[in-house]
Amino acid sequence: MKAPVIHTATDLIYPDPISPERISFLINVKGIAPEVAELDFELMKQKLQDHEEGMGWTPEQVDSAEIEYKRYLNLCMVCGKGIVPNKIMDQTWHYHILDTRSYHKDCDKLFGGYMHHYPYFGMRGDQDAQDLKNSFENTKDLYLDLFGEEMARDEHNKCWHDCENRCWNACPSNKME
Repeated sequence: MKAPVIHTATDLIYPDPISPERISFLINVKGIAPEVAELDFELMKQKLQDHEEGMGWTPEQVDSAEIEYKRYLNLCMVCGKGIVPNKIMDQTWHYHILDTRSYHKDCDKLFGGYMHHYPYFGMRGDQDAQDLKNSFENTKDLYLDLFGEEMARDEHNKCWHDCENRCWNACPSNKME
């Protein structure tokens, strides 16, 4: 019987860590707080690009998703509870949560503890659905105030995200009225 191959850390392929130039861009151009901007999501971005294990997103799409998700984290850090992510933010958040050690460490750094995900908001009746809509509208206003641009922008209108379910981003056929 052949012995299993044991891989050492030197055998594994990792992406380069987030660069100082990328961190600077996120802070100075995209308005993201330094403690959020410096979070290293390069491995998560690699997984999101994978067609089998991830979403099959392009490098441009994962860079855009990183910005949106980091802006979501920034909003949560500044505003507290009640921030509702758009579809891109939420999908990226799910992948972050899957890396449990990193997610715990990042939450401790940003929030002083674990930030839970409650995926049922808006599903528990008409009033809950209205509360979700109102919270999302408030999130869009806070996003505009903090980052100086609309939450849904032209680069997100190409529908690379999943529009088949609760899409609040920018798809004209799925916009909540």
